[in-house]
Amino acid sequence: MSEPAAGTTQARPAGRLHRLTLPNGLRVVLAPEPGTGVCAVGLRYGVGFRSDPPERAGLAHLLEHLMFRRRPHTGDPGGRVPAGGTANAATGPDATDFHHVVPSGFLEGALAAERARMAGPPADASALTVERAVVAEEVRRNVTGRPYGGFPKSLLPPLLYSDDAHTHDGYGEADVLAQVTPEECRAFFDRHHVPGNAVLTVIGGFAAEPTRRLVERMFGDVPFRPAPARSLPSEPTPGAGRRGWHTDPLAPLPAVSVGYRLPDPVADLPGYLAHVLLAAVLEQRLRDRLVRRDNTAVAVTAGCGLVGGAFATRHPVTLACTVTHTPRIGTPEVEAALDTALAGLAARGPTPDELLVVANRWIGGLLRRNDDPRARVRSLGAFELLHSDAGLHDRVPRLLADTSPAAVGGAARRLRDTDRAVLTLIPGHPARGNPRSGPGAGRLGPE
Repeated sequence: MSEPAAGTTQARPAGRLHRLTLPNGLRVVLAPEPGTGVCAVGLRYGVGFRSDPPERAGLAHLLEHLMFRRRPHTGDPGGRVPAGGTANAATGPDATDFHHVVPSGFLEGALAAERARMAGPPADASALTVERAVVAEEVRRNVTGRPYGGFPKSLLPPLLYSDDAHTHDGYGEADVLAQVTPEECRAFFDRHHVPGNAVLTVIGGFAAEPTRRLVERMFGDVPFRPAPARSLPSEPTPGAGRRGWHTDPLAPLPAVSVGYRLPDPVADLPGYLAHVLLAAVLEQRLRDRLVRRDNTAVAVTAGCGLVGGAFATRHPVTLACTVTHTPRIGTPEVEAALDTALAGLAARGPTPDELLVVANRWIGGLLRRNDDPRARVRSLGAFELLHSDAGLHDRVPRLLADTSPAAVGGAARRLRDTDRAVLTLIPGHPARGNPRSGPGAGRLGPE
């Protein structure tokens, strides 16, 4: 494969975003914010745990930990994050991102850290041993050692999908990760963590042209390597609903999560946004009925994207509606309430006033989150990586506000007629009173 042509600065929406592509394929998004005293740097790779090789669940996440160790320059000779700065990383289904927030004077150091990280993970086995232990502690803290850990984000996909890419746990399991070698980590890095499969985003208090030259100087010598294909395994429709159960010894109350597959957010963004707002309307209606009116539930959430939010995942994307309820009701009553809400929305759509309130609340939450430069730099990178359009970060709030009640009603009709997965969480010890209970998650057949 031949190398791409030399990069040039592209058109920038509303004069705010400066976009360029380096000769090695690295896409760059610069968003100057005059008057701010901080800068955020994000480097987002188009690979996540849905790219884990078979029999190596958790490899993408483990590699993220190894790469995060390689941070020799963030503004001082010791490689420490400067006072007032932060550095972190995350692995999602389809992306791995590293991000810094630093005082503006330390921008070059933050860029140098990401440039050094592009050299790959440490090759020594001792680093791998340390990071395996760190991952095991993350699993204990976030999944096995807390009530409702992994519910529903890790437990619902195996019911809703069939291919291993969509069903395995992105954290990985200790016995599997114990077999991973430094050579496997390097091979995975060499395949996926290439400049043409990454987006570098810089926001904050800097001048665009000097920063562009700095980026070209620091990242331009990274060797070109062919970017991997970005396709994920296609999933045929299940043909029938799926039901499963999960026993959680730490959970104080039962819960139900219902999952649906959504339209491709890239191929049909308006249709996808209608489902984003449909989830918000469903959450509000179920909360009004089950929590406020009937006093049979204590929490209701509904949203698109199980990990990373609504705008960070490639197709297929999941809408999950999760209800934590009292023992006075069970899964059938939760399903009935959900079906009633869906039927009403499919027949009549939300009222204009109802949609206005829900949309404003959703958009307001999005804008508040994006006040944080860490969220802002990651959002710009996610839209550029997924849609090749970082400007959607600025336009999506308006696109959501312009979504009509009729569009949300159409999304409800589609959801109502779509095969779904229903996952029941059973509280208490697995051995108590449930003949199908056992450690971890169980799976039943089609309805």
